[in-house]
Amino acid sequence: MSLAMTEQQRRDFDEQGYIVLEDFFTGAELQRLLDAIDEVAERIHKAKGQPSNAPFAIRNALAHHEAFLDLVDHPRILPYVVDAIGWNIQIRTTHLDYRPPYPKDLEAGELGRGKGADAAAGYRNLVWHPDLCGSYLFEAPSLDGHVPFMEIKVGYYLSDLTQHNSGALCLVPGSHKRKPQELRDLDFRVDPREMIELNVRAGTALVWRTAVWHCVSPNLSDKVRKVMYYGYHYRWLRPTDYFQQDPALIARSSPIRRQLLGALATDDNPMGQDPEWEPASQHWLPKNWDNVPLKAWAEERALEIDRKMDKVLHL
Repeated sequence: MSLAMTEQQRRDFDEQGYIVLEDFFTGAELQRLLDAIDEVAERIHKAKGQPSNAPFAIRNALAHHEAFLDLVDHPRILPYVVDAIGWNIQIRTTHLDYRPPYPKDLEAGELGRGKGADAAAGYRNLVWHPDLCGSYLFEAPSLDGHVPFMEIKVGYYLSDLTQHNSGALCLVPGSHKRKPQELRDLDFRVDPREMIELNVRAGTALVWRTAVWHCVSPNLSDKVRKVMYYGYHYRWLRPTDYFQQDPALIARSSPIRRQLLGALATDDNPMGQDPEWEPASQHWLPKNWDNVPLKAWAEERALEIDRKMDKVLHL
């Protein structure tokens, strides 16, 4: 039972590797996030002694502002996340990317090559890549060289990216089904006919398989690129941004948010009910379902959808 995805969205997610949710935010939601980004940007630039037009990226962004934290379990995105990857999940990473327009005299490097004057200047000309890939990561346990499905991301595009070369995400649809070695064999050059530039309006969300090959176009516009990414993966994997979130943050979070932040129910032993003789990680083998409240939430939502459909059929 789908909680949010239409049949077409499910096909697109499975075959192309992503779905686009246009006008996802209300005007008030978008403005709150933009104000939060400006506040954090001022703090980052001051702390690092940088000018106000310096690009930066921060990880574990959820810990830097309440507006960012609230995106973890946004009530309209959570059904899409569960449809995409299930309920036994947590946050791996939250990432804010702040990329002002290139200086007029800064030449953009070749798209997706990770090289050039822009990369040297700190503008992160990212090489074409799938996330979490390499001989030491998800590709390592693969028997055939494909990246196993272990993660999705939600991208939030908070500035207007409709102009060509405005810092938009570039994707190769369907490439999650291809081997990363193929990309290396191509020397990280993608045929322009195979890629799309995701030129979207401010307030757009993207739900995508991070095994899809992607990079970022240069920002040659006159607007600051303001983008956030939230990565969700299975609970038995370890996050990259944190070992444990701040206990004070956990304490004021709802049960579902605590799950997504990688925490267990209050006073629950992380190694199970018999940790001395039969230790079993609660992230692997949940015995207390209070540790995974997203399961009951998803089941109740599915029942509610069933009831509504049954009511319509019997009208």
